[in-house]
Amino acid sequence: MSRYKSLLLLLSIISVSCNQKEKKQQHETYVYNNGRDTISVALFLTDKTFEGSYRENGPGGFKVTGDISGEVKGDTLLGSLYYTPYKGRDKRRKAIALLKKNNDYIIGKGNSYIYMGVPYFDAETVTFKGQVLKASE
Repeated sequence: MSRYKSLLLLLSIISVSCNQKEKKQQHETYVYNNGRDTISVALFLTDKTFEGSYRENGPGGFKVTGDISGEVKGDTLLGSLYYTPYKGRDKRRKAIALLKKNNDYIIGKGNSYIYMGVPYFDAETVTFKGQVLKASE
């Protein structure tokens, strides 16, 4: 009987230690709006990674939707956007960079490449002078 108690104690210790290692996750939504152009990004952030959804709408029924994911590096989110282009059938993947400034994110622009299926920016060409995503409540 003591063998079963020892096993039960061991399993409960493992269970408690696994639950303590859960990552803190926060959910945030950001919106850019300029007339009829709108970009909406919903983010789920942990200490080292992020994932979420991306939606861009424009005049004439222009719509791009997709999923974003990547790594958190300080105040910058670097990753990829897996999206369906406007009037497209096949999904595509491209690099995405977001810089946190105050409570907002600035969308990065630059030369984007894909190597072995992984999109990335040429580090020397990335600028953060694009659209500003404002925190929404």
